[in-house]
Amino acid sequence: MSLLAILFSYDAVTGERQTGTLRLVVANSVSRVTILFGKLIGGTASLLIPFILSLLAGAFYISINPHIEWDSSAWAELAFLTAASSTFITLFYLLGLMVSTFSRYSATSILNCLFLWILLILVIPNMCPYISAQLYRIPSIKETERKDLEIEIHSLRVFRELNKEGAKKLKSYYGELWSEFESMKFGGLHDDVDPKYREAAQQRAAADPEFKAMMNAFVEEVEKAREEMERIRNESDKLWKDLNTKAALQTKLAKNLACVSPFANFVYVARDLTGTGLRSLDYFVRTDNEHRKEQYGPYLTKKFQDAQKNDPTVTYSSFLDISDRPRFVFKEEALKDKLNAVLPYWGILVLFNVVFFVVAFTGFLRYDVR
Repeated sequence: MSLLAILFSYDAVTGERQTGTLRLVVANSVSRVTILFGKLIGGTASLLIPFILSLLAGAFYISINPHIEWDSSAWAELAFLTAASSTFITLFYLLGLMVSTFSRYSATSILNCLFLWILLILVIPNMCPYISAQLYRIPSIKETERKDLEIEIHSLRVFRELNKEGAKKLKSYYGELWSEFESMKFGGLHDDVDPKYREAAQQRAAADPEFKAMMNAFVEEVEKAREEMERIRNESDKLWKDLNTKAALQTKLAKNLACVSPFANFVYVARDLTGTGLRSLDYFVRTDNEHRKEQYGPYLTKKFQDAQKNDPTVTYSSFLDISDRPRFVFKEEALKDKLNAVLPYWGILVLFNVVFFVVAFTGFLRYDVR
């Protein structure tokens, strides 16, 4: 539609000058302001009326289709998207009109219009990510993966060493009782083994308090080693978090740079209104994290604690029935919040309209109709 708008307006002034029509109109009592407004209203109406009618036809089909259910928020989003699209189409009509008021010939006007269209639609939005990457450099994913692997290997090495030290200490204290426990494959506390070893360790612990105390001590040693391993692995989380933070800043810089293009602003408005952009992805991740922190995390902790009370051999690697876990139900962001997010980009589109109109108005007042 943007290219079609330019094709409608590139010769709005130059075409009539070349045919002599503009000189005849100006020679009469019709003012230049009236002529310019007439061209603007007539041209935009020729573009917007078919566009809006096609949208209404699509909306009618949606309303009568029983398989498509839209709530009031979805219809409101469509209405706002239609208004934003109209702003975008009018902007490019004004761009063509502006170029036409500063050109003497239609051939020159169309070349200039096509150059500006390619610059604003294709070049600037695609160049901004590259410029942003040069201005704000971030670590590569490959380098981050290498560091992550090093941290993983180090954490596993520390985990094994701490387990060996704990086992050595318990062996020196419990002696033969430890050897018996070792023959049971540690009751499945250390690795996934045959269930018969777990059952044998549970029966032995129930019959001998000292054996049970040794099992509990072993569980404590394993958990200490696991906590240390997790502490080391947290460095990996910090590594990825740092990368994601820097990548988000780089993306934000590219997004801000692209705002000099009307097309980029329209894309931001359309995506954020319909819930298909990066902001909507961030909202989904944020709500998912809140669910995990406020509902799923506390549920899982309580489930594990209850399981350990009933069976001291239960570890984090043991099977737990979590079929009754709280489910994550995603809800779309409120329309009010979406509008607050898109208003700056929509405002830039309106600003482009105002600037192009003012320049076109100034150029037409001084235009030589001869």
